[in-house]
Amino acid sequence: MHATLPLLQATEFPALRRHTLEILQVNLGYKCNQTCVHCHVNAGPNRTEMMDSETLALIPQVLAARDLHTLDLTGGAPELHEGFRDLVRAARARAQGD
Repeated sequence: MHATLPLLQATEFPALRRHTLEILQVNLGYKCNQTCVHCHVNAGPNRTEMMDSETLALIPQVLAARDLHTLDLTGGAPELHEGFRDLVRAARARAQGD
């Protein structure tokens, strides 16, 4: 392993600090109906990787356990995931129940 610590330069940039978690961002998969050159995950119509249903079912539980009110769904195109609508319904029901 390379020693990288000596390569770091001293800077006056302020140290990063962790704040309270407010937003849960979840990537549902890499399937997308477009192939954009700028896509940082290289999503597209030929990608098949999608979040499995067991993991998807954990998302509302995490929202509740962490008392989160914002769910940011990403992908590819998250709306192409077969569980997208049910997940949105569950998240909205939780938000409306608060």
